Amino acid sequence: MISARENASYGGQARAQRFFNRPEMLKEWSSRGGKAVLEKYGREYFVELRRLRKHYPKYKNSEPATRPNWRREAAIENGRLGGIRRAELLSPECLKAMAREGGLATLERYGNEHFKEIRKKRRYYKKGYITARTKARVHREALQNAKETPGPLRYLWLAVANNFSS
Repeated sequence: MISARENASYGGQARAQRFFNRPEMLKEWSSRGGKAVLEKYGREYFVELRRLRKHYPKYKNSEPATRPNWRREAAIENGRLGGIRRAELLSPECLKAMAREGGLATLERYGNEHFKEIRKKRRYYKKGYITARTKARVHREALQNAKETPGPLRYLWLAVANNFSS
């Protein structure tokens, strides 16, 4: 009884492994099952299943190089849909707080070097990309230079400070 429950979660994979040397028996079982499903749900059910299929081989008789783990793929898809749904339901402040907690957990787990490696792999930065921290630093330095510099250059430093004031 217990093994039947355990094997049932594999969707027939355990049975297929037991009878792998008798393919005619597996074909007969699958055709019976297909006929029963066809009788119960109709042709449209199979049309809908084909529409949802993810793997389409290039050639008729080609198989994927590795057998896809359907559970894993379904879990990934459900997780993606769950994230989209969460983004719809929760406020931006809540999402920002959750992202911050995730970043802190990553920092605690992998350390600062992890983020340095990610930054090294960046191929480009957004045009005009500048952080609030950098803006504040440039603003501070420009005001300091404006105080120290006499003459007309002082006004240029003040203009720079005004440009980075926000």
